[in-house]
Amino acid sequence: MRDACKILLPILFSGLALAQVSLTLSPARMELFLLPGEAFSFSVTLKNGLPKEEALSVRLSPFRLLEDGSLVEVAPTGGPLCASLRVVPTAFTLPPLGEKEVRVEGKAPEGEGTLSCLVVFSGGVRPMERGGVQLQVRPELGLALYVTLRGTEKPLLRAKVGGEGAALPLLLENPGNVLQRLTGRAQVYTPLGQEVATLSFEDLPVWPSGSRRVLLEPPTPLPSGEYRVVLLLESPYGRYAAEGRWRVP
Repeated sequence: MRDACKILLPILFSGLALAQVSLTLSPARMELFLLPGEAFSFSVTLKNGLPKEEALSVRLSPFRLLEDGSLVEVAPTGGPLCASLRVVPTAFTLPPLGEKEVRVEGKAPEGEGTLSCLVVFSGGVRPMERGGVQLQVRPELGLALYVTLRGTEKPLLRAKVGGEGAALPLLLENPGNVLQRLTGRAQVYTPLGQEVATLSFEDLPVWPSGSRRVLLEPPTPLPSGEYRVVLLLESPYGRYAAEGRWRVP
Protein backbone atom coordinates (compact mmCIF):
# COMPACT_ATOMS: atom_id res chain seq x y z
CA MET A 1 0.00 0.00 0.00
CA ARG A 2 1.52 3.32 -1.03
CA ASP A 3 0.22 6.48 0.58
CA ALA A 4 1.05 10.13 0.59
CA CYS A 5 1.74 11.54 4.02
CA LYS A 6 1.00 14.68 5.96
CA ILE A 7 3.95 16.61 7.41
CA LEU A 8 3.08 17.92 10.87
CA LEU A 9 5.01 21.19 10.53
CA PRO A 10 4.20 24.82 9.78
CA ILE A 11 3.89 25.69 6.10
CA LEU A 12 7.16 26.97 4.65
CA PHE A 13 7.53 30.75 4.65
CA SER A 14 5.59 32.42 1.81
CA GLY A 15 4.64 35.80 3.26
CA LEU A 16 3.57 36.81 6.76
CA ALA A 17 -0.13 36.74 7.68
CA LEU A 18 -1.66 40.21 7.31
CA ALA A 19 -4.24 41.90 9.53
CA GLN A 20 -6.97 44.07 7.96
CA VAL A 21 -5.23 44.07 4.58
CA SER A 22 -5.27 41.95 1.44
CA LEU A 23 -1.76 41.99 -0.02
CA THR A 24 -0.02 39.32 -2.10
CA LEU A 25 3.61 38.99 -3.18
CA SER A 26 4.85 36.98 -6.15
CA PRO A 27 7.28 35.31 -6.00
CA ALA A 28 7.63 34.99 -2.23
CA ARG A 29 10.89 33.02 -2.53
CA MET A 30 13.88 33.39 -4.84
CA GLU A 31 16.90 31.07 -5.01
CA LEU A 32 19.96 32.07 -7.05
CA PHE A 33 23.20 30.21 -7.78
CA LEU A 34 25.94 32.74 -8.56
CA LEU A 35 29.69 33.25 -8.61
CA PRO A 36 31.04 35.63 -5.96
CA GLY A 37 30.80 39.15 -7.37
CA GLU A 38 28.24 38.19 -10.04
CA ALA A 39 25.49 40.77 -10.57
CA PHE A 40 21.80 39.84 -10.47
CA SER A 41 18.44 41.53 -10.89
CA PHE A 42 14.83 40.34 -10.77
CA SER A 43 11.32 41.69 -10.21
CA VAL A 44 8.60 40.91 -7.70
CA THR A 45 4.97 42.00 -7.91
CA LEU A 46 2.82 43.21 -5.02
CA LYS A 47 -0.94 43.30 -5.40
CA ASN A 48 -3.52 45.14 -3.30
CA GLY A 49 -6.84 43.30 -2.98
CA LEU A 50 -8.67 46.08 -1.14
CA PRO A 51 -10.41 49.18 -2.59
CA LYS A 52 -8.10 51.54 -0.69
CA GLU A 53 -4.47 52.48 -1.18
CA GLU A 54 -1.71 50.92 0.90
CA ALA A 55 1.60 52.68 1.61
CA LEU A 56 4.58 50.30 1.92
CA SER A 57 8.25 50.64 2.82
CA VAL A 58 11.14 48.18 2.49
CA ARG A 59 13.65 46.84 5.01
CA LEU A 60 16.29 44.11 4.72
CA SER A 61 17.25 41.50 7.31
CA PRO A 62 19.24 38.23 7.34
CA PHE A 63 17.25 35.17 8.41
CA ARG A 64 17.47 31.45 9.00
CA LEU A 65 15.13 28.47 9.24
CA LEU A 66 14.60 26.84 12.61
CA GLU A 67 14.28 23.15 13.44
CA ASP A 68 10.48 23.25 13.15
CA GLY A 69 10.63 24.96 9.74
CA SER A 70 9.70 28.44 10.93
CA LEU A 71 11.64 31.48 9.75
CA VAL A 72 13.37 33.89 12.12
CA GLU A 73 15.23 37.13 11.49
CA VAL A 74 18.70 36.89 13.01
CA ALA A 75 19.51 40.63 13.06
CA PRO A 76 17.55 43.81 12.39
CA THR A 77 20.07 44.93 9.74
CA GLY A 78 23.32 43.80 8.20
CA GLY A 79 24.58 40.54 6.75
CA PRO A 80 26.73 40.24 3.61
CA LEU A 81 23.85 39.52 1.24
CA CYS A 82 21.56 42.23 2.63
CA ALA A 83 24.41 44.74 2.40
CA SER A 84 24.79 44.02 -1.32
CA LEU A 85 21.08 44.48 -2.17
CA ARG A 86 19.23 47.45 -3.62
CA VAL A 87 15.44 47.54 -3.83
CA VAL A 88 13.78 50.00 -6.22
CA PRO A 89 11.69 51.73 -5.01
CA THR A 90 12.21 51.55 -1.25
CA ALA A 91 8.87 53.23 -0.48
CA PHE A 92 5.71 53.38 -2.60
CA THR A 93 1.92 53.33 -2.52
CA LEU A 94 -0.16 50.51 -3.93
CA PRO A 95 -3.31 51.89 -5.58
CA PRO A 96 -6.73 50.49 -4.66
CA LEU A 97 -7.11 47.02 -6.25
CA GLY A 98 -3.83 47.70 -8.05
CA GLU A 99 -0.33 46.30 -8.22
CA LYS A 100 3.30 47.42 -8.30
CA GLU A 101 6.45 45.85 -9.71
CA VAL A 102 9.57 46.22 -7.55
CA ARG A 103 13.14 45.52 -8.63
CA VAL A 104 15.67 43.68 -6.45
CA GLU A 105 19.26 43.95 -7.64
CA GLY A 106 22.76 43.49 -6.31
CA LYS A 107 25.98 41.47 -6.50
CA ALA A 108 26.72 38.13 -4.88
CA PRO A 109 29.06 38.92 -1.96
CA GLU A 110 32.28 37.15 -1.09
CA GLY A 111 31.88 34.18 1.20
CA GLU A 112 30.88 30.55 0.87
CA GLY A 113 27.81 28.36 0.78
CA THR A 114 24.26 29.71 0.99
CA LEU A 115 23.57 33.26 2.17
CA SER A 116 20.14 34.72 2.90
CA CYS A 117 18.29 38.00 3.15
CA LEU A 118 14.65 38.78 3.91
CA VAL A 119 13.17 41.64 1.88
CA VAL A 120 10.30 42.87 4.04
CA PHE A 121 7.50 45.09 2.71
CA SER A 122 5.93 46.89 5.68
CA GLY A 123 2.57 48.68 5.79
CA GLY A 124 1.49 51.38 8.18
CA VAL A 125 0.54 50.82 11.82
CA ARG A 126 -3.21 50.33 12.31
CA PRO A 127 -5.54 49.44 15.16
CA MET A 128 -6.96 45.94 15.55
CA GLU A 129 -9.22 44.43 18.20
CA ARG A 130 -8.61 40.85 19.35
CA GLY A 131 -10.48 39.32 22.27
CA GLY A 132 -11.72 42.70 23.37
CA VAL A 133 -8.16 44.12 23.47
CA GLN A 134 -7.13 47.02 21.25
CA LEU A 135 -3.81 46.36 19.50
CA GLN A 136 -1.53 48.30 17.17
CA VAL A 137 -0.33 46.10 14.29
CA ARG A 138 1.91 46.59 11.28
CA PRO A 139 1.22 44.25 8.34
CA GLU A 140 4.29 42.83 6.58
CA LEU A 141 5.08 40.62 3.58
CA GLY A 142 8.48 38.98 3.14
CA LEU A 143 10.49 37.83 0.13
CA ALA A 144 12.95 35.11 1.18
CA LEU A 145 16.10 35.45 -0.96
CA TYR A 146 18.78 32.73 -1.00
CA VAL A 147 22.10 33.04 -2.87
CA THR A 148 24.40 30.02 -3.10
CA LEU A 149 27.95 30.90 -4.14
CA ARG A 150 29.12 28.59 -6.90
CA GLY A 151 32.44 26.85 -6.32
CA THR A 152 32.20 27.17 -2.53
CA GLU A 153 29.58 24.47 -1.89
CA LYS A 154 30.29 21.83 0.78
CA PRO A 155 27.10 19.73 0.84
CA LEU A 156 26.60 17.22 3.65
CA LEU A 157 23.52 15.58 5.16
CA ARG A 158 22.78 13.19 8.02
CA ALA A 159 19.41 11.54 8.57
CA LYS A 160 17.92 9.55 11.44
CA VAL A 161 14.61 7.77 10.96
CA GLY A 162 12.51 5.93 13.49
CA GLY A 163 11.28 6.09 17.05
CA GLU A 164 7.90 5.63 18.67
CA GLY A 165 4.49 7.13 17.96
CA ALA A 166 1.57 7.16 15.57
CA ALA A 167 3.61 9.41 13.24
CA LEU A 168 7.06 8.52 11.93
CA PRO A 169 9.83 10.76 13.42
CA LEU A 170 12.65 12.02 11.19
CA LEU A 171 15.69 14.05 12.18
CA LEU A 172 17.54 15.67 9.27
CA GLU A 173 20.88 17.36 10.02
CA ASN A 174 22.83 19.55 7.61
CA PRO A 175 26.48 19.93 8.70
CA GLY A 176 27.35 21.44 5.30
CA ASN A 177 27.32 25.08 4.20
CA VAL A 178 24.53 25.01 1.59
CA LEU A 179 20.77 24.93 1.88
CA GLN A 180 19.54 21.37 1.28
CA ARG A 181 16.06 21.30 -0.29
CA LEU A 182 14.90 17.71 0.04
CA THR A 183 12.42 15.36 -1.54
CA GLY A 184 12.04 12.02 0.17
CA ARG A 185 10.09 8.88 0.82
CA ALA A 186 10.01 6.50 3.77
CA GLN A 187 9.23 2.90 2.84
CA VAL A 188 7.67 1.03 5.76
CA TYR A 189 7.98 -2.78 6.10
CA THR A 190 6.70 -5.40 8.53
CA PRO A 191 9.29 -7.66 10.23
CA LEU A 192 8.49 -10.23 7.52
CA GLY A 193 9.43 -7.77 4.75
CA GLN A 194 5.96 -6.81 3.53
CA GLU A 195 5.74 -3.16 2.46
CA VAL A 196 2.73 -1.57 4.18
CA ALA A 197 3.17 2.14 3.40
CA THR A 198 5.29 4.67 1.56
CA LEU A 199 5.25 8.14 3.14
CA SER A 200 6.58 10.92 0.92
CA PHE A 201 7.35 14.62 1.12
CA GLU A 202 8.67 17.32 -1.22
CA ASP A 203 10.49 20.65 -1.04
CA LEU A 204 11.65 20.41 2.58
CA PRO A 205 14.54 22.83 3.30
CA VAL A 206 17.25 22.11 5.87
CA TRP A 207 19.39 25.10 6.82
CA PRO A 208 23.24 24.99 6.65
CA SER A 209 24.63 23.93 10.05
CA GLY A 210 21.02 23.35 11.11
CA SER A 211 18.50 20.55 11.45
CA ARG A 212 14.83 19.74 10.88
CA ARG A 213 12.52 17.52 12.90
CA VAL A 214 9.66 16.08 10.91
CA LEU A 215 6.70 13.86 11.77
CA LEU A 216 5.25 11.89 8.86
CA GLU A 217 1.67 10.89 9.58
CA PRO A 218 0.05 8.16 7.46
CA PRO A 219 -3.45 9.02 6.21
CA THR A 220 -4.58 5.66 7.64
CA PRO A 221 -3.10 4.68 11.03
CA LEU A 222 -0.92 1.57 10.97
CA PRO A 223 -1.63 -1.38 13.29
CA SER A 224 0.35 -1.51 16.52
CA GLY A 225 3.72 -3.13 16.12
CA GLU A 226 7.33 -2.57 15.13
CA TYR A 227 8.26 -1.74 11.55
CA ARG A 228 11.47 -1.40 9.56
CA VAL A 229 11.79 1.90 7.68
CA VAL A 230 14.04 2.74 4.73
CA LEU A 231 14.38 6.49 4.12
CA LEU A 232 15.45 7.67 0.65
CA LEU A 233 16.28 11.36 0.12
CA GLU A 234 17.18 13.45 -2.91
CA SER A 235 18.47 17.01 -3.23
CA PRO A 236 20.25 18.97 -5.97
CA TYR A 237 23.50 17.77 -4.37
CA GLY A 238 22.88 14.03 -4.39
CA ARG A 239 21.00 11.10 -2.92
CA TYR A 240 21.00 9.94 0.69
CA ALA A 241 19.61 6.93 2.56
CA ALA A 242 19.01 5.85 6.14
CA GLU A 243 17.31 2.95 7.91
CA GLY A 244 15.61 2.64 11.28
CA ARG A 245 12.88 1.08 13.41
CA TRP A 246 9.47 2.57 14.06
CA ARG A 247 7.29 1.35 16.91
CA VAL A 248 3.59 2.16 16.58
CA PRO A 249 1.80 1.92 19.95
